[in-house]
Amino acid sequence: MRISVIIPVYNEQENLAKRLSFLCEQANKFSIEIIVSNSPETTDATPNVCKNFSNLHFINSQKKGRSAQMNFAAKQATGEILLFLHADVALPNNFYEEVTNAIKYGFKAGFFAYKFDKETRLLNLNSSFTKNDGFFAGGGDQCQFFTKETFQKLQGYNEEFCIMEDFEMIDKVRKQQIPYTIIQSLATVSARKYDHNSWLKVNLINGYVFLKYKLGVHPTKLRKTYKTLLRESV
Repeated sequence: MRISVIIPVYNEQENLAKRLSFLCEQANKFSIEIIVSNSPETTDATPNVCKNFSNLHFINSQKKGRSAQMNFAAKQATGEILLFLHADVALPNNFYEEVTNAIKYGFKAGFFAYKFDKETRLLNLNSSFTKNDGFFAGGGDQCQFFTKETFQKLQGYNEEFCIMEDFEMIDKVRKQQIPYTIIQSLATVSARKYDHNSWLKVNLINGYVFLKYKLGVHPTKLRKTYKTLLRESV
């Protein structure tokens, strides 16, 4: 089975170089397609970074926003499986085997449990919750994947969502009773937002914005609230 790894990017040149080095190495071993979907608002050296890697497909999205960038790339992907990766998240070394095995076992979608790139007791507590299904599971940095057929059935990511698009997507998966799984081989996510904000502040803001999402607040208002409260670009 072929996996198309889709990375939506917006000024992520430093993180992207790290991700591509690993992914291109894996693409030499397994059937992996790498697609970088660049935001039209990118102003850094992302295109030049991508030129250093020969076995990837670099595309300029016609619309800004992760949802639009991911959907645009998904239409061009050739893999039977679509895996969506944030530029600051590192997949586990065995991600190809884990994902393809999950599909062989009958799952049509899934996501990864994760750990942070730095260890503290509180961050370890946060990451422990990603190993189990629950109210907050599936979104954020959990690297969602779908069979292409399932992704098309779900009609892709909702492009009205400039934030929380992954939570909205996993809600559709649950509502349509599509079988999904949580990969226990851990992805590694950046703790950079915690470097500029306290652990308590980040979690209170995340919980507050998630609650407003569940109450049906429009995504543009959610994004404004998040950017106002948290010193982290979205």
